[in-house]
Amino acid sequence: MSSVFQEILPGLLRWSSRVRGAQQPVNSYLWRCADSWVIVDPAEDLAPDLLAEAGCGRVADVLITHFQRENAAGAASFPRARVHVPAGDEYLAAGEAEYARLLVPWPPPWEWETRGNFKANNSGAANERPSILPISIHSTISPGGRCLGCEVVSSPGHGKNAITLITEIEGRRVAFCGDLICGDGRMWNWFDCNWDYGLEGGPLALMDSVARLLDEKLDVLCPTHGPLINDPQPALQKLYGRLKAVLAPKAGRENPPPINFAEKDSPAAGFREILPCLHQWRTGNCCVLVSQSRHALMIDDGLCYWEPLPQRAEHHRKVIASLKQALGIRKIEIVIPSHYHGDHTENISELVAMEGAEVVCLDTVAEPIEHPERFGLACLLPWYGAASERFTVHRKLRDGERFRWREFELEIFHLGGQTYYHQGVGATIDGLRTLFVGDSLSVWQGCEPVLCYNDAEPLAGGWPYAVGRMCERRPDLAVCGHGMAIRDPMPFLEQKRRLWHERLRDFGELDFRGDSRRFFNPFLKE
Repeated sequence: MSSVFQEILPGLLRWSSRVRGAQQPVNSYLWRCADSWVIVDPAEDLAPDLLAEAGCGRVADVLITHFQRENAAGAASFPRARVHVPAGDEYLAAGEAEYARLLVPWPPPWEWETRGNFKANNSGAANERPSILPISIHSTISPGGRCLGCEVVSSPGHGKNAITLITEIEGRRVAFCGDLICGDGRMWNWFDCNWDYGLEGGPLALMDSVARLLDEKLDVLCPTHGPLINDPQPALQKLYGRLKAVLAPKAGRENPPPINFAEKDSPAAGFREILPCLHQWRTGNCCVLVSQSRHALMIDDGLCYWEPLPQRAEHHRKVIASLKQALGIRKIEIVIPSHYHGDHTENISELVAMEGAEVVCLDTVAEPIEHPERFGLACLLPWYGAASERFTVHRKLRDGERFRWREFELEIFHLGGQTYYHQGVGATIDGLRTLFVGDSLSVWQGCEPVLCYNDAEPLAGGWPYAVGRMCERRPDLAVCGHGMAIRDPMPFLEQKRRLWHERLRDFGELDFRGDSRRFFNPFLKE
């Protein structure tokens, strides 16, 4: 037997890939079945000459437990073998060119609950790794049936259609479980179970899959990453408990009040008055600061009026005209997008055309606004099917830079949070230290779901990072996106910071590699 293969049981071998990459090494399994060999999850560098060296005979079949590029690429080296993939994953084998055709704008009806979990993308961000070139498929594998003598068990989580293949070898129940588990109750990455926009359907499905495998009373687990697991029950129990710790706390998420102070109608229809010179659109993303000279500065311009484009534009024009008349605004001089998401920026191009407004923002936020095609992020403006897919940023500032507008001094600083590409805006308004924080702070009492596809790894730019940057400035008022605001937010922010400290510890227990950046973003380059 060649030393490059590990013999697990007579007739069952393991190959660990030798190529470099964020998703390496990959475990591939060779299993003698009748008079031929079966490969499970073939790595890129698993080649016929290696099998010949090991004394393996003809490879008749290739089984894929879940389709990601790294655990299917080796199928191309065995063109005569029949390739079997989980039902529903066929499109991932069609190659990158076909995959790219699936990345289309958000289809109507434009409802928040429909914004994630599309074929090939999560809110417009590609969240899978298809084959580079097409791979010919012989058949699809459906849960509840059998394939090459294996029981097929549904085990989604790390993949939407992932399966576990269970067979008996030398009197032991052996399961090929893909990326369901890695090591002693841990995970290879969190990103691959991020199917939807913060609804956590993937992690919850993974927890159900772990429970399903616990009932199977297995003897050996053969995962695609990490070591062989010879004592599956305690490892699966640990994984279940760790997932539960991360997912269980939901208190405070159920329709909390948008503000924690008495509501006051603005003279402008659809707005509330937060301060005499500060008005907030209740049902979307638009805040208006009015100077003594009756000029205006706007933070975001996304009214979240999800109707066909002509109706959206007409609605926006009417809202702006009504706003100016009600508040006596002479001109909207500046608009500052808090971040690149289309529901905050959709109307900015039209506002610039109407008012001649200057767009001002942080240099890092400007990049995905002006060049969305360079970023594989969720909720970019083109995904909303807006009239304009980008707009020009007229003035780009550095982190912490200050500028004066009328009687106000404003600070622009990197904030992060829901996405790395998010800025905060600070100003003293009516004697209150005010922060405009967009979507970097929700009014949920607990921890928000990590949005991996927004490049929002928690420590380097995600939710807890943003909370820390807010706490540094000790605001008296936090004005959030989507019609939310918090007076005296420091106790709330400190509580968030404590909760995130605990949540990061729980995520650390799940992270097999101990590398938070790769745990939440497998697309990072070496």
